[in-house]
Amino acid sequence: MSEKMDFVTSEYYIYFLPIVFVLTMWIALGVRKYQISILMLMSYLFFWFASGWHLILLLISTCVDWTSGNKISLSNDEKVKKRWLKISLITNLTILGIFKYLDFFIESWNFFSLKIPISPEIDSLGLMLPVGISFYTFQTMSYTIDIFRDKSKKYDSFIDFACYAAFFPQLVAGPIVRADHFRKEIEKPLKIDSTKFRLGLTLIIYGIAKKFIVADNVALHANSIFVEGEHLANIGLIWWASLCFGIQIYCDFSAYTDIAIGSAILLGVRLPENFKTPYAATSPQDFWRRWHISLSTWLRDYLYIPLGGSRNGTKRMIFALMITMLLGGLWHGASWNFILWGLVHGILLAIHRFGKEIPFVNNFFRRSKKIGIVISWFITQVCIFFTWMIFRVENTSVLVPSMKTFFGIGGHFDLDEMYNLLPEIKLLTGLIVVLFIIAHGISGKLGGGKIWLSKRGPVIWGVICGTLLSLSFYLRPAETVDFIYFRF
Repeated sequence: MSEKMDFVTSEYYIYFLPIVFVLTMWIALGVRKYQISILMLMSYLFFWFASGWHLILLLISTCVDWTSGNKISLSNDEKVKKRWLKISLITNLTILGIFKYLDFFIESWNFFSLKIPISPEIDSLGLMLPVGISFYTFQTMSYTIDIFRDKSKKYDSFIDFACYAAFFPQLVAGPIVRADHFRKEIEKPLKIDSTKFRLGLTLIIYGIAKKFIVADNVALHANSIFVEGEHLANIGLIWWASLCFGIQIYCDFSAYTDIAIGSAILLGVRLPENFKTPYAATSPQDFWRRWHISLSTWLRDYLYIPLGGSRNGTKRMIFALMITMLLGGLWHGASWNFILWGLVHGILLAIHRFGKEIPFVNNFFRRSKKIGIVISWFITQVCIFFTWMIFRVENTSVLVPSMKTFFGIGGHFDLDEMYNLLPEIKLLTGLIVVLFIIAHGISGKLGGGKIWLSKRGPVIWGVICGTLLSLSFYLRPAETVDFIYFRF
């Protein structure tokens, strides 16, 4: 196998997943403890191929949170419980802070020290970001927090907990699974039937198609505009790049989730959904109920509500909302554009919260329901794709002009310039974008196109899946593009 394995490498589908399936569902069939042990060991092997020695960090989080959960559960002393909760939180946040944010803080310090001479420059450590660190630290922390709150029970078996923390389908980029959910999935021997098997394969093929056909192709247009930073005064280019990146990040991330859920189903485990047609959202709040659901609910339950939520007055609510979204932005990456992205989302959520309470606004949308829904949807999508531009552009010298142009400030619209500067696959990308918009809307009406496909007859299912796979390898760009959320 390759030194670095993930869902875009052939080794995963040719060797790793089939081997795990055979070991778990055939050789160890019906013997739960053997099945879980195999999944745990193979998950560690997967992580080793994906991130090397960073496996030690996963082991530290697992051991600390397993011990902390046990100590909290078995103690009646509130001080002891708080002490072990602090140990869990400090350990995980320290690991996350050092490997994900330390170099960012050092570089920021050096930048501001140039503007205001306050100290000598500090050399960055050049630490490599461990794969999936943002996901598994949040996941294992939620375990100890829930036990402390008496909302969950401890795992009786260390192997069960280790499997939960390291389960390879969702280890690298989620979804963030709660301990109770995973416990229910593995409490009995893992089994698979023909219906689940087809569903699992459908999700994997569906995810591969979204990744290779849609995400990787539209990425060429987004990258050519935002990365190169040329002709930022063209409104058409900025809007097109924002649209392309919005489609890219959704299809890329949801593709990973589809493959993760599909892989898990083949092993008898059902992971929670992470997306529900987010571009059908009619408000910022609705968007976060549809986008990266496992993260948004995590931030709500473990950050927004503990900070006061909406229960302690307007000022407290705004404070809790802004802190939650700022930290949610920082969670995505150690960069100022992610912080700004979170800040803007916090502002949008606050505007929506107070805007809908204005009598004029409330009356208009109540009386003109259909028109109101269309207007709400359009405004929401403009705002969402504007934030995607902030999310994508890390270079502030490119970001500021792009933000101005997006709203028509000092910009111009030139179709000829736009057409000539786009990559050669302009017609293919345009067709992909149009088909995505149609498919996204239809998928919402069908309750998910992948679910609909899995329920078709063998012939129809085989033809469609075969076509999707063929197109995936025929239309995918020559250069392999990693999943976006691998860097988080």
